[in-house]
Amino acid sequence: MTLNDLTAGQSATVSTVGGSGSLRQHFLDMGVVPGAKIKLIKYAPMGDPIEFRIHSYELTLRIADAKKITIKKESVCTETSESPSLQETVVLDKEHPGLGEGGKYHVKATENPLPEGKTITFALAGNQNCGKTTLFNQLTGSNQHVGNFPGVTVDRKSGSIINHPDTLVTDLPGIYSLSPYTSEEIVSRQFILEEKPTGIINIVDATNIE
Repeated sequence: MTLNDLTAGQSATVSTVGGSGSLRQHFLDMGVVPGAKIKLIKYAPMGDPIEFRIHSYELTLRIADAKKITIKKESVCTETSESPSLQETVVLDKEHPGLGEGGKYHVKATENPLPEGKTITFALAGNQNCGKTTLFNQLTGSNQHVGNFPGVTVDRKSGSIINHPDTLVTDLPGIYSLSPYTSEEIVSRQFILEEKPTGIINIVDATNIE
């Protein structure tokens, strides 16, 4: 069966991802991969497109695209693993996915979760011409240095945030996905995967969300 065979509230596991070329790659880039859990949330008023939930975020697909993805249906879907209750999140020292550094609940008044003297690194990532450099200039002011990424002629701009010398912000070349095609995109992907910045700030053009 395929994704469009589900009804509202039903869940399934992705078996195979069809389509070809850039369309199939688009599915994979959005997280629609074999083994992923997916739930049908609702149909649009006219029946097309369909809203799904996968990897804890919402995804909208046309029926024609949903037919290209085969699934194995599950009997029951629960939200408990993705949506912890308020009572759970207020228990100190309990592990919580995505809550604070390392998944821990932190109380700023009694602890500093970062080791003393640690440099906090940030990567500014996003499409070309989306405002990364504008934000970089605002954050770093004159505290900037420019060089090249190792082995390539692609510019590398880094600098510390104004009045925060224990930080380092890197303005990455424009990237459209983690499946790169250009040398600039390859550089950005390698930086994110290999240098593992403390935080990745994803700059999004609100007029072109996709």
